[in-house]
Formats: sequence, C-alpha cells, structure tokens
Amino acid sequence: MKRRPRTDLQSLCARGAAFLVATAAVALAGFSFSNPPASAPPYAAHLPRFGTPRVVASPSAAPPKPTLIRADAKLDRAGYTLVGAGALFVPASFHSEDGVFDLLVFFHGNAELVAQSVAAAKLNALVLVVNIGIGSAAYDSHYVTAAVFQHELARVALAAKSRGLVNPRLGRLALGAWSAGYGALLRILASDDVYDRASAVLLADALHSNFSDEHTRTVDMQRIAPIVRFARDAAAGGKLFVMTHSEVNEFRYATTTETSNALVAAVGAYRTRTTDWPERPSFPLARSVMSAERWLEQRSEAHKGHFHVRGYRGYREDDHIAHLAQSSSTVLADLVTYWK
Repeated sequence: MKRRPRTDLQSLCARGAAFLVATAAVALAGFSFSNPPASAPPYAAHLPRFGTPRVVASPSAAPPKPTLIRADAKLDRAGYTLVGAGALFVPASFHSEDGVFDLLVFFHGNAELVAQSVAAAKLNALVLVVNIGIGSAAYDSHYVTAAVFQHELARVALAAKSRGLVNPRLGRLALGAWSAGYGALLRILASDDVYDRASAVLLADALHSNFSDEHTRTVDMQRIAPIVRFARDAAAGGKLFVMTHSEVNEFRYATTTETSNALVAAVGAYRTRTTDWPERPSFPLARSVMSAERWLEQRSEAHKGHFHVRGYRGYREDDHIAHLAQSSSTVLADLVTYWK
C-alpha cells in the first residue's frame, strides 16, 4: 500500500520542530548548571559599588574646665600686720597660686626699708621684720626659748590668711640680719627643727663674737657655733650662706671682718681681692636712712659652694648702714638666685 505524500504544511512543521530541537541542544551545551559561588555579589556586576555607610555617634560635649582661682586673688598687700615682735609685709613681688609662701624673717633694721628692698630684689616671699632692741643681747634673750620662734611662724600663716591668702602654708624659710640682729640667729639656729627648716642665712654687716684669746684676737668659734655649722653646710652645697662686712673697727669684741675671716678659714675657702660697686637702689627711703650717701665699694670676696663672703670698704656709721640700704643688690640678690 502506497504511502500518501505529506502536504507542504506538514513538511514545514516537521522541519521546524527538528530545527528548534537541534538549536536548543547546541545552546544548552555552552552553559554549566553548577551552583554560583557563595561570594557572588547579589547585585548586577555592571553597577557601581558603594561602601556601606557608617553611622558615627557624635561625642558627648566635654564638661567645661573649672576656672582656677588663685590663692592670692584677694590678698591685701597694703601696710603691714603685727606678728609678735615683728611686722609682716606682703611685697609686690610676692605671688602664690596655691597658698604656699616662702618667708624671709629679717632681724633688726628699718622695717619699711627691708620690705622695699625685698620688692626691689623681686624676691617672691613674704617678709617678717623683727626689731626688739639695740644690742644683740635683746635678741638673744627674746629667743632663749625655742618655742617662741615656732609660735611666730605659726602666727605668720594666720596673719597671711587674715590678709586674704587662701590655704596658706609655709614653704622655704630664710633668716636674715643686719647689725645686732645676728643675736636672734644664734639662738634660733641652735634648734635642730629650725636649723633643718631654714634654707638660707643672710648677714648684712652682722656677726660679732668674743675672743678665745684676747692677745691674738682669736675668734671664739663656740660662741657662734650655729652659724659656723650653717656656713659649712652651705660650702658643701646644702644651704645658702651670704655675709657682707665693712671695715668698722671694734676693740672689745671680734669685728665682722674678723668673724668673716674665721668663717672663710672654717669652710676651707680663700679670700681674693676684687673691686665692684653694687647697684644703688632707686627708691628714696634707701637714701634717706643715711646722713651722707656712702655707697658700697667691694674690696674682697670668698666663695665655696653656696658660701659667699664679700668685704667692703668703710669704717663709718653710714658705711655700716649702706649694707642694709643696698641689700637688694647684695644678700637679697643671692637669695633670689638661690631660690630660683
């Protein structure tokens, strides 16, 4: 039985189907059906990448720093306050942020002159000027009990507080004397508590002694033993000792020239010749205390460690007074340098 020939439509359909099957097979052969890598990006590769925005928390505002109020902000600097046998001054050169104050206790001499000299030297310290009598014996007897000076130190802190210094506390301590005032130092420095606390001794044409041998005019070193000890410690670098002296003569006891020579020998120093003229103070009171202006003219000096002795010409009363009047450029200047 003869097969009936296909119609054109049937032939076209059969061919089309075969073409589609073959084309699909070729296309599928070029693809892999494996799973995509885990790191594949979940976005289209042709799109630009942007970093993940970070949220930054704004820092909390720091608390404002408290305003520092100086301890001397309301300090009354006018006049003076009586403390025991002395007058407490607050020089313009004094300042304290926290209430700690250095103190110079100066024995004998015009109180206003000493205070103005401290200010002229720009010494950052309170100053207590003590005047008890004319001779050294008055100072010696006043401080025969060690507790007297300790009590005065405590009263200085109270006086500073009453003048407006907040939380006053004693820092460094310096002891000074002119003329007969050395009598107080011999007594005060005999106390180990005061000796250890004192960092400086200043003698402006002060320090006399007896003779251990009057024929040879040998200075009695035992009489001035606390000063000798202090001078030796200064020569070793532990403290400051400064002494100026004139050429005023005295036959009854050792002069300041003789005691200074004894101290120079005791510490193992040597005196040399020199010439110098310390700066003259500009404030009027320094000139008015002298009957005639006789300013210091240096002739010799001796130094070892922090031990300093300077000799000046002159044997008259005004030559003696000049050691106090020019203290701002001599003993006080050394203290300023040492305390810096």
